[in-house]
Amino acid sequence: MNRLEELEQEAREEHIPVMMEDGLAFLCSYIESHPEIRKILEAGTAVGVSAMRMAGVREDIVIDTLEVNEEMYRQAAENIAQAGLSERIRVHLGDAAEYETDEVYDLFFIDAAKSQYRNYLEHFMKNTHRNSVFVFDNLNFHGIVDDPSLSHNRSTLQMTRKIKRFRDWLMVEPRFAVTYYKETGDGVAVARVIRDYPGYRKNTGI
Repeated sequence: MNRLEELEQEAREEHIPVMMEDGLAFLCSYIESHPEIRKILEAGTAVGVSAMRMAGVREDIVIDTLEVNEEMYRQAAENIAQAGLSERIRVHLGDAAEYETDEVYDLFFIDAAKSQYRNYLEHFMKNTHRNSVFVFDNLNFHGIVDDPSLSHNRSTLQMTRKIKRFRDWLMVEPRFAVTYYKETGDGVAVARVIRDYPGYRKNTGI
């Protein structure tokens, strides 16, 4: 077992939010099958596992990853440095919804506060080109989104209702071509930008 595998196992044992293994495998496979994906923004670094897995797909991939929790930010920065990936993975401390950059990205992996998914999407639209892709995790949230009877926790139910509203909205939003993989990870959606919109940046895209 290499260090990244050990780190991933430790994170899961300590209940640190890391994408489910089949979801991570799907994400990396998607990136591998789209060699035009080179610049990635990740919202929700945790301890750096997903960023390192994505960076490991190809050596031309560079990632900006955002983490609001200072302790996890420090852990992620240390883990990424120890892996020798600091030049390709830049870790930023702060709320993704407040992060400002002029960079344009090929893929956005959104795995931060679930109730804020639409805010993140709208915030980063200015950093897309036509064919940029958003990947959202946890759209099932352990099955509770589609079956609220699985939880009696009020805050969980409030959050899952917001996830469902976002998921339903995303599936019909005309700016995107969306594929929803219900059985992958904890429910993964891939949304590709397909049309212009007010303020659209005419970047050279994929």
